[in-house]
Amino acid sequence: MPLLNKALIACLFFLSSLIFSEAIVNVEDLRRDGEKGFFANISGSLSFSRGNRNRDSFSLQTSLDYNQEDLETFFVVKRSQKQINNNNYDSATLSHLRLNFLFDKDPSLELFAQYSKNPFRKFNRRELFGIGSRFKLNENFKAGIGLMNEKEEDLLAITNNTLRITSYIHNEFIIEENIIFDLSIFLQPDIDSFSDYKATLIGQFDFHVNESFKISLQYNTFFDSRPPSDAVKKEEGFATVFSYNFN
Repeated sequence: MPLLNKALIACLFFLSSLIFSEAIVNVEDLRRDGEKGFFANISGSLSFSRGNRNRDSFSLQTSLDYNQEDLETFFVVKRSQKQINNNNYDSATLSHLRLNFLFDKDPSLELFAQYSKNPFRKFNRRELFGIGSRFKLNENFKAGIGLMNEKEEDLLAITNNTLRITSYIHNEFIIEENIIFDLSIFLQPDIDSFSDYKATLIGQFDFHVNESFKISLQYNTFFDSRPPSDAVKKEEGFATVFSYNFN
Protein backbone atom coordinates (compact mmCIF):
# COMPACT_ATOMS: atom_id res chain seq x y z
CA MET A 1 0.00 0.00 0.00
CA PRO A 2 1.45 3.42 -0.93
CA LEU A 3 2.77 5.55 1.91
CA LEU A 4 0.14 8.25 1.26
CA ASN A 5 -2.69 5.74 1.68
CA LYS A 6 -1.20 4.49 4.94
CA ALA A 7 -0.98 8.04 6.23
CA LEU A 8 -4.61 8.75 5.28
CA ILE A 9 -5.85 5.61 7.04
CA ALA A 10 -3.84 6.50 10.15
CA CYS A 11 -5.49 9.94 10.14
CA LEU A 12 -8.93 8.32 9.94
CA PHE A 13 -8.25 6.20 13.02
CA PHE A 14 -7.13 9.36 14.83
CA LEU A 15 -10.27 11.25 13.75
CA SER A 16 -12.53 8.41 14.86
CA SER A 17 -11.14 8.74 18.38
CA LEU A 18 -11.96 12.48 18.43
CA ILE A 19 -15.22 12.76 16.48
CA PHE A 20 -18.37 10.71 16.71
CA SER A 21 -21.62 11.63 15.06
CA GLU A 22 -24.47 9.54 13.69
CA ALA A 23 -24.03 8.41 10.09
CA ILE A 24 -27.05 8.30 7.83
CA VAL A 25 -27.60 4.90 6.23
CA ASN A 26 -26.20 5.25 2.71
CA VAL A 27 -28.30 2.69 0.86
CA GLU A 28 -26.67 3.35 -2.50
CA ASP A 29 -23.16 2.87 -1.14
CA LEU A 30 -24.11 -0.42 0.52
CA ARG A 31 -25.87 -2.06 -2.42
CA ARG A 32 -23.98 -4.67 -4.45
CA ASP A 33 -25.94 -4.12 -7.64
CA GLY A 34 -24.53 -5.71 -10.76
CA GLU A 35 -22.89 -8.50 -8.76
CA LYS A 36 -24.40 -11.97 -8.56
CA GLY A 37 -24.58 -14.03 -5.37
CA PHE A 38 -25.07 -13.55 -1.63
CA PHE A 39 -23.27 -10.76 0.22
CA ALA A 40 -23.19 -9.75 3.88
CA ASN A 41 -21.77 -6.64 5.51
CA ILE A 42 -21.50 -5.44 9.10
CA SER A 43 -20.43 -1.97 10.20
CA GLY A 44 -20.48 0.13 13.30
CA SER A 45 -18.99 2.75 15.56
CA LEU A 46 -18.27 2.90 19.28
CA SER A 47 -17.34 5.91 21.38
CA PHE A 48 -17.07 6.52 25.13
CA SER A 49 -15.52 9.00 27.54
CA ARG A 50 -15.25 9.23 31.33
CA GLY A 51 -14.95 12.33 33.50
CA ASN A 52 -17.38 15.00 34.63
CA ARG A 53 -19.81 13.44 32.20
CA ASN A 54 -19.80 9.81 31.16
CA ARG A 55 -20.64 9.53 27.47
CA ASP A 56 -21.39 6.31 25.61
CA SER A 57 -22.36 5.94 21.96
CA PHE A 58 -22.74 2.93 19.69
CA SER A 59 -24.02 2.23 16.23
CA LEU A 60 -24.43 -1.22 14.66
CA GLN A 61 -25.59 -1.91 11.12
CA THR A 62 -25.82 -5.03 9.00
CA SER A 63 -26.86 -5.43 5.36
CA LEU A 64 -27.61 -8.44 3.16
CA ASP A 65 -27.75 -8.74 -0.63
CA TYR A 66 -29.03 -11.70 -2.64
CA ASN A 67 -28.65 -11.01 -6.35
CA GLN A 68 -29.84 -13.25 -9.17
CA GLU A 69 -29.98 -12.84 -12.94
CA ASP A 70 -33.31 -10.99 -12.95
CA LEU A 71 -33.79 -9.90 -9.31
CA GLU A 72 -31.61 -8.09 -6.76
CA THR A 73 -32.67 -8.15 -3.11
CA PHE A 74 -31.21 -5.76 -0.55
CA PHE A 75 -31.95 -5.51 3.19
CA VAL A 76 -30.36 -3.34 5.87
CA VAL A 77 -31.10 -2.88 9.57
CA LYS A 78 -29.48 -0.39 11.94
CA ARG A 79 -29.62 0.39 15.66
CA SER A 80 -27.86 3.27 17.43
CA GLN A 81 -27.93 4.85 20.87
CA LYS A 82 -26.20 7.68 22.75
CA GLN A 83 -26.07 8.24 26.51
CA ILE A 84 -24.80 10.81 29.02
CA ASN A 85 -24.47 9.51 32.59
CA ASN A 86 -26.61 6.49 31.62
CA ASN A 87 -29.43 8.72 30.32
CA ASN A 88 -30.40 8.35 26.67
CA TYR A 89 -30.23 11.52 24.61
CA ASP A 90 -30.49 9.93 21.18
CA SER A 91 -31.61 6.57 19.82
CA ALA A 92 -32.69 5.36 16.40
CA THR A 93 -33.84 2.20 14.65
CA LEU A 94 -34.10 1.67 10.89
CA SER A 95 -34.88 -1.21 8.55
CA HIS A 96 -35.00 -1.00 4.76
CA LEU A 97 -35.94 -3.62 2.15
CA ARG A 98 -35.49 -3.08 -1.59
CA LEU A 99 -36.27 -5.35 -4.56
CA ASN A 100 -34.84 -4.47 -7.96
CA PHE A 101 -36.37 -6.35 -10.92
CA LEU A 102 -33.94 -6.44 -13.85
CA PHE A 103 -34.77 -6.44 -17.56
CA ASP A 104 -32.72 -6.79 -20.73
CA LYS A 105 -32.49 -2.99 -20.98
CA ASP A 106 -32.77 -0.05 -18.58
CA PRO A 107 -34.66 0.97 -16.57
CA SER A 108 -35.14 -1.68 -13.91
CA LEU A 109 -38.18 -1.71 -11.58
CA GLU A 110 -37.71 -1.09 -7.85
CA LEU A 111 -40.00 -1.81 -4.91
CA PHE A 112 -39.00 -0.68 -1.43
CA ALA A 113 -40.27 -0.47 2.14
CA GLN A 114 -38.72 1.27 5.14
CA TYR A 115 -39.46 1.66 8.84
CA SER A 116 -37.65 4.08 11.12
CA LYS A 117 -38.07 5.28 14.69
CA ASN A 118 -36.26 8.24 16.22
CA PRO A 119 -38.10 10.00 19.08
CA PHE A 120 -35.14 12.27 19.82
CA ARG A 121 -35.52 13.83 16.37
CA LYS A 122 -39.17 14.63 17.05
CA PHE A 123 -40.82 11.79 15.13
CA ASN A 124 -42.03 8.61 16.76
CA ARG A 125 -42.04 6.55 13.58
CA ARG A 126 -41.89 6.87 9.79
CA GLU A 127 -43.05 4.22 7.35
CA LEU A 128 -42.40 4.28 3.61
CA PHE A 129 -43.56 2.14 0.71
CA GLY A 130 -42.65 2.97 -2.87
CA ILE A 131 -42.15 1.95 -6.47
CA GLY A 132 -39.85 3.43 -9.08
CA SER A 133 -37.47 3.08 -12.00
CA ARG A 134 -33.71 2.74 -11.65
CA PHE A 135 -31.31 3.85 -14.39
CA LYS A 136 -27.71 2.74 -14.76
CA LEU A 137 -26.24 5.67 -16.69
CA ASN A 138 -22.73 4.20 -16.56
CA GLU A 139 -20.73 1.85 -14.35
CA ASN A 140 -20.48 4.38 -11.49
CA PHE A 141 -23.49 6.66 -12.06
CA LYS A 142 -27.02 5.55 -11.04
CA ALA A 143 -30.32 7.44 -10.85
CA GLY A 144 -33.89 6.68 -9.88
CA ILE A 145 -37.35 8.21 -9.84
CA GLY A 146 -40.71 6.97 -8.57
CA LEU A 147 -43.56 7.41 -6.09
CA MET A 148 -43.77 6.57 -2.41
CA ASN A 149 -46.36 6.75 0.34
CA GLU A 150 -45.05 8.21 3.59
CA LYS A 151 -46.78 7.68 6.94
CA GLU A 152 -45.23 9.75 9.72
CA GLU A 153 -46.23 10.00 13.37
CA ASP A 154 -44.80 12.69 15.66
CA LEU A 155 -44.40 12.66 19.45
CA LEU A 156 -47.92 14.06 19.89
CA ALA A 157 -49.32 11.00 18.03
CA ILE A 158 -50.33 13.21 15.09
CA THR A 159 -50.13 11.14 11.89
CA ASN A 160 -49.64 12.43 8.36
CA ASN A 161 -49.93 10.42 5.15
CA THR A 162 -48.18 11.97 2.17
CA LEU A 163 -47.71 10.78 -1.40
CA ARG A 164 -44.27 11.90 -2.54
CA ILE A 165 -42.13 11.80 -5.65
CA THR A 166 -38.91 10.01 -4.77
CA SER A 167 -35.74 10.67 -6.77
CA TYR A 168 -32.02 10.14 -6.32
CA ILE A 169 -28.66 10.23 -8.04
CA HIS A 170 -25.59 8.31 -6.97
CA ASN A 171 -22.07 8.66 -8.34
CA GLU A 172 -18.73 7.13 -7.40
CA PHE A 173 -15.50 8.97 -8.18
CA ILE A 174 -12.40 6.75 -8.15
CA ILE A 175 -9.54 8.77 -6.68
CA GLU A 176 -7.07 5.92 -6.32
CA GLU A 177 -7.34 2.17 -6.57
CA ASN A 178 -8.44 1.87 -2.94
CA ILE A 179 -9.96 5.35 -2.36
CA ILE A 180 -13.43 6.25 -3.64
CA PHE A 181 -15.53 9.37 -3.12
CA ASP A 182 -19.19 8.45 -2.99
CA LEU A 183 -21.92 11.08 -3.53
CA SER A 184 -25.65 10.42 -3.04
CA ILE A 185 -28.47 12.99 -3.30
CA PHE A 186 -32.12 12.21 -2.50
CA LEU A 187 -35.10 14.53 -3.11
CA GLN A 188 -38.67 13.70 -1.99
CA PRO A 189 -41.27 16.44 -2.70
CA ASP A 190 -44.98 16.16 -1.91
CA ILE A 191 -46.76 15.38 -5.17
CA ASP A 192 -49.43 18.00 -4.35
CA SER A 193 -47.11 20.74 -3.06
CA PHE A 194 -43.47 20.99 -4.05
CA SER A 195 -42.89 23.43 -1.15
CA ASP A 196 -43.20 20.37 1.14
CA TYR A 197 -40.08 18.32 0.53
CA LYS A 198 -37.33 16.29 2.15
CA ALA A 199 -33.77 16.34 0.80
CA THR A 200 -30.66 14.41 1.81
CA LEU A 201 -27.05 14.76 0.68
CA ILE A 202 -24.37 12.23 1.64
CA GLY A 203 -20.72 12.70 0.73
CA GLN A 204 -18.44 9.87 1.74
CA PHE A 205 -14.79 8.93 1.31
CA ASP A 206 -14.30 5.14 1.30
CA PHE A 207 -10.82 3.88 2.16
CA HIS A 208 -10.50 0.18 1.30
CA VAL A 209 -7.85 -1.26 3.60
CA ASN A 210 -8.21 -4.66 1.91
CA GLU A 211 -10.90 -6.59 0.02
CA SER A 212 -13.01 -7.02 3.16
CA PHE A 213 -12.32 -4.07 5.48
CA LYS A 214 -13.30 -0.47 4.73
CA ILE A 215 -13.15 2.82 6.63
CA SER A 216 -15.59 5.55 5.57
CA LEU A 217 -15.47 9.23 6.42
CA GLN A 218 -18.98 10.61 5.92
CA TYR A 219 -20.63 14.02 5.88
CA ASN A 220 -24.42 14.10 5.68
CA THR A 221 -27.09 16.77 5.72
CA PHE A 222 -30.86 16.34 5.86
CA PHE A 223 -33.50 19.03 5.23
CA ASP A 224 -37.23 18.79 5.93
CA SER A 225 -39.25 21.84 4.84
CA ARG A 226 -42.13 20.84 7.15
CA PRO A 227 -40.64 18.90 10.08
CA PRO A 228 -42.81 17.31 12.80
CA SER A 229 -43.72 19.24 15.97
CA ASP A 230 -41.03 21.79 16.89
CA ALA A 231 -38.14 19.99 15.19
CA VAL A 232 -35.52 21.97 13.28
CA LYS A 233 -35.61 21.91 9.48
CA LYS A 234 -31.94 21.06 8.90
CA GLU A 235 -29.66 18.48 10.47
CA GLU A 236 -26.11 17.57 9.56
CA GLY A 237 -23.53 15.15 10.83
CA PHE A 238 -19.99 13.90 10.43
CA ALA A 239 -19.00 10.32 11.14
CA THR A 240 -16.27 7.71 10.79
CA VAL A 241 -17.65 4.23 10.01
CA PHE A 242 -15.83 0.88 9.99
CA SER A 243 -17.32 -1.92 7.89
CA TYR A 244 -16.46 -5.52 7.04
CA ASN A 245 -17.66 -7.57 4.04
CA PHE A 246 -17.93 -11.32 4.49
CA ASN A 247 -17.54 -12.00 0.73
